Amino acid sequence: MLGFAWLTLRQAQEALKNGRLEEAQRLVNAGSANGHRRTGELLVGLARGYAERGERQLRLDDAEGAWRDLLAAENLGTTEKACDRLRQALTGLGMAEVRALLQAGETGRAEEAVARLRQRGVRSPELQLLEEALKGWARARVHADRGELAPALENAERARRLLGANRRLEEWHNDLLQRKERFGELLGRLHEAAEAGRWREVVETAEEVLALAPQHAEARALRTRAWKAIEPVTVAMGATTQNGDGGSNGHAGDGLPRFFLWVDGVGGYLVCLGGRLTFGQAALDARTDIPLIADVSRLHATLTRDGEGYVLEAVRPVQVNGQSVTRALLQPGDRVTLGATCQFLFRLPVPGSTTAKLELVSGHRLPLAVDGVLLMAETLVLGSGPQSHVTVPDLKQPVVLFRHKRGEGETLGVRHGGTLRVNGEVSKGRALLGLPATVSGEDVAFAIEPVSWKG
Repeated sequence: MLGFAWLTLRQAQEALKNGRLEEAQRLVNAGSANGHRRTGELLVGLARGYAERGERQLRLDDAEGAWRDLLAAENLGTTEKACDRLRQALTGLGMAEVRALLQAGETGRAEEAVARLRQRGVRSPELQLLEEALKGWARARVHADRGELAPALENAERARRLLGANRRLEEWHNDLLQRKERFGELLGRLHEAAEAGRWREVVETAEEVLALAPQHAEARALRTRAWKAIEPVTVAMGATTQNGDGGSNGHAGDGLPRFFLWVDGVGGYLVCLGGRLTFGQAALDARTDIPLIADVSRLHATLTRDGEGYVLEAVRPVQVNGQSVTRALLQPGDRVTLGATCQFLFRLPVPGSTTAKLELVSGHRLPLAVDGVLLMAETLVLGSGPQSHVTVPDLKQPVVLFRHKRGEGETLGVRHGGTLRVNGEVSKGRALLGLPATVSGEDVAFAIEPVSWKG
């Protein structure tokens, strides 16, 4: 057995000498080498080899490769000083990245960077301070979106004290102060209009409230109630409703319609059926599928669903995960930035379905405040679990909207394992829907309505 150990260690030494570190480690870890007096010396040399390779990776701006080598070296359990030097350099680089992301207002990416540092064993007072500031900033955003402006300001103040000078946080804090002045007045008007049954005024005022606090539960509920009370004029799927100046109320892009989906107690979504969609600035004479109240161009980008998936093509500056692109095949979880700041996340939440979900995460919105945009392929799933396009927490059985061919056109249909009421009529299993339509069941209620802004 000793002879085998000597041979194994000799092979490991040769691999180490020639820079084949992983092979050397495998040989050192071989059972025949365990306990041999030369194993400790080889482990020290191997740790030094990993650390030196990590330093070379760092000089080549490959921080991820450097971290992999450092962690491999540290896992050997030696006291090699080169590991300490490399850890210090990588920690400094990681901290600089977190600070830069915070200065840019990229709190989501900063949180991801902090989590990576924690996973890699970084423990420092500065990281603790930045992490606390991030948590305060994140809590402030959550409270602000709910309309809880007093605790939002408290958390923002704490984040300001911890971070010091930060232009993005200062701008957001000042905006929050302005929102607070306006919010109370709007909420009072909303309650007054709802009590008087002035439902169109409720819709308009709720939109103003939700522009300030997108997750304000009461405003969302009153908006849904008001939309049901208004009952817009029916618009057939596939029909083009022309307005006086040649614009289109129901659709843009490739001519397929869009509609709103309002789910009681959950929120609203813009649903787009077209295979090619356009993004641009919301304007009276613009004709974009997804109009944005943001500093973007009138036609900023297009998104096409084809056999590959979803292909984003830039007309004006676009970034995907922080990298400038002119054309990109989007992957689930990609973060897309239009212009300087308008940002959304791309999701494919249901396995096997090519219906995508776009979540605006930068505070920008559409002309009518909705909680997201759904790019509907064949089906759209409402369910209680994470594998749903729209999450309805108390829904016992999923509800599926589907596209149904009818003659030369198509309409929407709905499937459900139980009984639903569609426009007041009892329906079991499945039913076809027009626009608008109301659907309700034991644990869900929703309405679909044609888009009423000029896109």
